[in-house]
Amino acid sequence: MPLFAMLMLAAQAAAPTGAPTQMQKLLQNCDAHKFETVINVTVDGKPKQSKVKLCGNEGQSDADWLNTLKDAAQKTAANSKMDQSVRDQIVAAFSLEIARLSGTAAPKVAGVLPPPRQRPQAQPLSDFSSLPPMPTAPTAPVKVLGGVPGVSVPFLPKPRLSFSCYNPNDIVGEGPCTGFERETMLTVTADENLPAGTSLRFVRDGDARADVKLAQLRRGKSMRVPLPQDVCLHSGGGALEIRIVRATKETGPDGQVVGKDGPYNLRC
Repeated sequence: MPLFAMLMLAAQAAAPTGAPTQMQKLLQNCDAHKFETVINVTVDGKPKQSKVKLCGNEGQSDADWLNTLKDAAQKTAANSKMDQSVRDQIVAAFSLEIARLSGTAAPKVAGVLPPPRQRPQAQPLSDFSSLPPMPTAPTAPVKVLGGVPGVSVPFLPKPRLSFSCYNPNDIVGEGPCTGFERETMLTVTADENLPAGTSLRFVRDGDARADVKLAQLRRGKSMRVPLPQDVCLHSGGGALEIRIVRATKETGPDGQVVGKDGPYNLRC
């Protein structure tokens, strides 16, 4: 039943919306294990996106759920009635989720959005009376510049600035940044006069991909920054973090990270 429900949804990705079927009601009540992904489809010659969902059975163990995903991937790959591009996207998404649950390296597949990461649940605080005394804070290390001892780098303050995003494919216009695509434009607004040497560092999945220097904007002024091409190079997406970097003579060309924003969901 879980696999059949998923295939029904994938097969109907390009169909017009109508009265909810019994299968759709089943998919909406997914209290056991759940898998979701977003695929790209073409309807009447226009590109659209559709969500594919697979639900587990109530009381199913984690091992059984992993077998369900593997079985669903195999049967989807063998389903010749499904469009090839849709089939490839769903199988690739299954492979990513199976690798994540198995603890193996996930393959990088272009055009496939990985399942959203779940935030860990907050754990209750321990009884403070049972904790040992806090250790004395160690002395902060001194960074040596150019091999000269005693020359330290001061911690630079984070400049006050704000972000908003615009995607030409959206009809809502510019607004708060909730995710990034290849066409997303980032608007940087200075809430104070920005110091010289301020830049943005775009980091994808922990890997710094591009640095963009910001103009010395006066307070209230803004500039629009396109998503650097290197961010999406050889990738279908991931997690994007924007780090605020300041460079001075003391910090050197690499600069000092003074703030960050994100992570955001990146779809290339």
